Amino acid sequence: MFEDISKKLIERAKKIKLIGFDVDGVLTDGSIFIGESGEVFKKYSSLDGHGMKLALKFGIQVCIISARNSPSVHTRFKDFGFEDNVYTGIEDKWTQMQKIMKKYHLQNDEVAFIGDDALDIPVLEKVGLAVCPPNRHFSVDKHVHYITEHGGGFGAAREFVDFILVAQNKIPCD
Repeated sequence: MFEDISKKLIERAKKIKLIGFDVDGVLTDGSIFIGESGEVFKKYSSLDGHGMKLALKFGIQVCIISARNSPSVHTRFKDFGFEDNVYTGIEDKWTQMQKIMKKYHLQNDEVAFIGDDALDIPVLEKVGLAVCPPNRHFSVDKHVHYITEHGGGFGAAREFVDFILVAQNKIPCD
């Protein structure tokens, strides 16, 4: 799957020690279901969740930064091993990312982020590896290094993690 990716992009991926994820449009397809009592429901791909667990297994930190204040995000990622790095209701994502980077003593080029909309741009334009799914808002296009083949909510996050792990020779490509 990653055979046609440039050597420059692979070199970026080799440096990654932290992967950040947006939620709506990345870990979900952007749909929000609202029940009669006002409860919010989101659909996640189990592939993406497993990818996040793989990143942790291979020593890469994981964080979530979402602008939408959503208790269901915390519920979804409870017991994944990175609960302290799940932030919702954060519109200034770059400031939050800087705090996380300081926590792990990381430089910009050691961080990757996948986002899909304008609020993600301040992070995408500063990290070492910036990615978006194909179902993104056009405003992020000039700020990313790679567009996943899989859509948000349909394995984009897993593809992103797999690419980094393959580049770092932590999992096989075939």
